[in-house]
Amino acid sequence: MKKILSIFLFLSSILGASSAPLVKKQVKCTLGEYEVRDFSHLIGMEGFDNNLLKMHFTLYRGYVKNTNLLIRLLKSYAAEHQERDYPYQAIKRRFGWEFDGMRLHELYFGNLGGKKPLDHSSGLYRMIQRDFGSYENWKKDFIATGMMRGIGWSILYLDPKEDRLFNTWINEHDTGHLAGGDLILVMDVWEHAYMPQYGLNRAGYIDAFFKNIDWERAIDRFHNAVIRR
Repeated sequence: MKKILSIFLFLSSILGASSAPLVKKQVKCTLGEYEVRDFSHLIGMEGFDNNLLKMHFTLYRGYVKNTNLLIRLLKSYAAEHQERDYPYQAIKRRFGWEFDGMRLHELYFGNLGGKKPLDHSSGLYRMIQRDFGSYENWKKDFIATGMMRGIGWSILYLDPKEDRLFNTWINEHDTGHLAGGDLILVMDVWEHAYMPQYGLNRAGYIDAFFKNIDWERAIDRFHNAVIRR
């Protein structure tokens, strides 16, 4: 128990404070570090308070910072041949949380800022109709997924192997994803995404989300997934 507690405190110290010293010596990442993407063009978006967006951007930057930090720590342990040490394993388990938190926020912000409806002639629209019966049926199901109790994400996934679409609930960042699936549309339904502005009115937030979907970006993701299969 003492060992587990010490690892927890170790992870909390390096992830919770930007100025916390690294326990291991830093090893340069030859592939370079992940960079924070700029989503400031979303400021002024209808239905989203600017302060809410700025706070959300700050939270996203934390995921990028911590992803890079864990990469450096893992490389440090590997360079010293300490891959079997408990701290290395604890950091390895934590990595998916930080990385997926970074990537899901990039996908979420990336599919916002649009004004045009989903093109009815697009392959994505046609597959939505095929798999859900109609666009309205899909939308109703996507919203119902996002309204589920708890924190998480509502994600439209494409199974490229069988060419099928699923609306999926992701609870924690790093659990519940469909193996081999492609993320087409991502909606953040953690409290920080809406409660500072909408309080408990999650439905109001989801309505604002739908008014700002960048469907062209979602179509691009769909087309890229189809090409890769």
